[in-house]
Amino acid sequence: MKASFLSVVAVGLTGLAEAAMAQTGPVPVGTVSATIGDMAYEGETLDVPSEGTSTAEWRAFGPVTSVSVQAHDPAAESLMHGVLTIEMSLMGEDASAGMMDASVSWWPEGMSAPFYINEVIGPDLGIAIDTLSLEEGGSKITGTFSARLCRKDSFFAEIDSGDCVPVEGRFDTAPTTVD
Repeated sequence: MKASFLSVVAVGLTGLAEAAMAQTGPVPVGTVSATIGDMAYEGETLDVPSEGTSTAEWRAFGPVTSVSVQAHDPAAESLMHGVLTIEMSLMGEDASAGMMDASVSWWPEGMSAPFYINEVIGPDLGIAIDTLSLEEGGSKITGTFSARLCRKDSFFAEIDSGDCVPVEGRFDTAPTTVD
């Protein structure tokens, strides 16, 4: 199941990067500030109006709401380098919603290089939502996160628990709805 989840993330990363590059000016709609190891990180979530896509999205499936916050480092040499992603599945649509599933991942050199991930809510992964308002045309999510991210050489490789990095930070963005 985790491999298929990572495959969906990879396809989403690729599609969003291609869409963002197709337009000369993606529009920043939010921020993710973090410390990854001892490195400061400042990323932006992006809307690409000409493609109708965003790197911060939400989708409702009955009582479950899926939220993805994908930040891109504006100083990176490529749109696909320095990507920090926070994903969560919630039971509800407000800040008190129970979190059913979550992951945090860090893609320092893009999808074809090793990446770092944590996919298990627990002592090594925590996400706290401060505000959550999900409405078409006016959504907002803010919160904090912390995780111990461990290296994976590829989507189907085992996690290398000997090569991990702590991350903690804050997100503030306006996710768009996915139909």
